[in-house]
Amino acid sequence: MSTRKRFVIGVVVIFFILLVTSSCSSNDAEVNNSSDSTYTEYQCDAKIISLATKIEIKKENEEFATVKGNIFTFVTDPLTMYDPDDNKVAYAGDAYHFIAQDSHTIYVDNTGVLEMVGLVDIVGESYDLYDMNSQKVAEVSFNIWDTNGKMYDMDGRLIAEYTSNPLFWDFNVKIYKECEFDERAVLMIFCSYYSDKEYDASNN
Repeated sequence: MSTRKRFVIGVVVIFFILLVTSSCSSNDAEVNNSSDSTYTEYQCDAKIISLATKIEIKKENEEFATVKGNIFTFVTDPLTMYDPDDNKVAYAGDAYHFIAQDSHTIYVDNTGVLEMVGLVDIVGESYDLYDMNSQKVAEVSFNIWDTNGKMYDMDGRLIAEYTSNPLFWDFNVKIYKECEFDERAVLMIFCSYYSDKEYDASNN
């Protein structure tokens, strides 16, 4: 490899590292400047050896739930959440819209609570969230690097946040005190995003 090529590759790598670092720093600043930084944190351990999505979730380092996909469903990957006693407590089924892609209805305790409608974005990913009366209740968007996602309610308050390291599969979720949604529904939204992202990547 020529010296010129090595120099160009080095500049690109340094630029990428600075961009990711800058993004993470600005995200931290925004959270610290929020009206109330009280939150509950969830550690989501994604298993890459599984044939379908499998995410083990800890709530502040205590076992909380496991989210699994369906290995027999090849077109979509509906997700089910199980508590530590293996009871089904939440579900993300696929919903279909004329323009939207990657849309899901979120169920908690067998009751529909939220619908996430995937939007067509040029950069990053985003969803609108609706209640069962078709009223828009929140928005969530993710950056192009898949390192950060933020959920805002209709008053513009940050109510939940997704963070990940681009070098690893795992991710963390923070649910802020102001969030009025069931924690399982919020987690299913972020797990559905993760599943959508992996499914789309495997089919490109």
